[in-house]
Amino acid sequence: MLKTLYKTVGVLSLLVLTVLQGQSLTASGTGYGLTKDAATEQAKRDAVEQGLGAYMTSTTTVTATSIEDNIYSKAQGFVKSFKVTKESQGPDGNWEITIEAEVTDMIDQVMADEAALQTLLNAMNRPRIIFMVREENLIDNTPTDFAETKLLAMFYEKGFDVVDRQLVQALKGDADYSQALAGNVAAAAKIASQLGAEVIVIGTAKISSGGKIYNMTSGQADLNAKIIRTDTGEILAVVPQARGKKPHISPSTAGVNAVNQAAEVLGKRIISQLVIKWSTQQSNFIKVFIVLKGADFMSYMTFESFLKAQTVSGIRNAYAKSLNDGVAEYEVEFEGKSQALAMGLAQTSPDGLNFKVTGLTGNRITAEVVQ
Repeated sequence: MLKTLYKTVGVLSLLVLTVLQGQSLTASGTGYGLTKDAATEQAKRDAVEQGLGAYMTSTTTVTATSIEDNIYSKAQGFVKSFKVTKESQGPDGNWEITIEAEVTDMIDQVMADEAALQTLLNAMNRPRIIFMVREENLIDNTPTDFAETKLLAMFYEKGFDVVDRQLVQALKGDADYSQALAGNVAAAAKIASQLGAEVIVIGTAKISSGGKIYNMTSGQADLNAKIIRTDTGEILAVVPQARGKKPHISPSTAGVNAVNQAAEVLGKRIISQLVIKWSTQQSNFIKVFIVLKGADFMSYMTFESFLKAQTVSGIRNAYAKSLNDGVAEYEVEFEGKSQALAMGLAQTSPDGLNFKVTGLTGNRITAEVVQ
């Protein structure tokens, strides 16, 4: 009897959850930080938690299992828009910000809403994107760049910050350029660094003929791509295959139409994965890599303990990754932007270890032990 009751209530709760999903909700959020920007980012996370809490309530009261504790951490919340309703700075210099935000759990709403997408890009510090697609045109047997051009246009129209293709082409002939086109991530990261970009799309495109259909030629195209955050090496998205198929009386035109179709499919999948990845980070945490120079084993361990102690507000967890020739590397899960973490690190230090922050590039912080 009890099992039946739980099952019935669970089904009703699922129906309530289904009805609620897809709607935008207005929720308030409050955040605290060393700067107004840091406090605002925390306020947005709080608004998502408060807004999506309405979805979670109906299931949490029913099942009472440990899984419920992890629902929010796996939820994908999006701040479509927000406005600051209250702000104040305390005597210690820290800021308190309260916002009213429109939040949703549906990716399609953000994809279709230009303002919402811009809000998300701003939250991620508007990363600049480079496209490098090696295209093989078997119809004309000539080098072409239709896929790369289509992708660049799509991202530009969506409001992404893209690097001018001519700047990338100016590096053609360099060893790193050729290796990057061949899929070498390290070489691609060098090129991205030279051009001030944080994200690079590396892919291949193959245009071929599918044969004759009456007096038409069937153009076919196969694309794939991986998207990498070059300052941390994090893979943001992977699209193993996107296909296009278009007929035309002209074989060349058939190939162009097919590759444009495939590139559009590829671009939509990339944007979709990026929106999911970045919005989840906005609602939860980002990964920041810290490089500490001049470290020995003791300072390596001391700095890890310092990070894990969460002395700097916003640190969720920290992991010591390596120590080689005096260079220590750490991965930090941080609720906020990397600038806020860098500022927090610059204003504090563990007992017995002095260091200074010397650099910040995207989500990579460089620091140095001071003797």
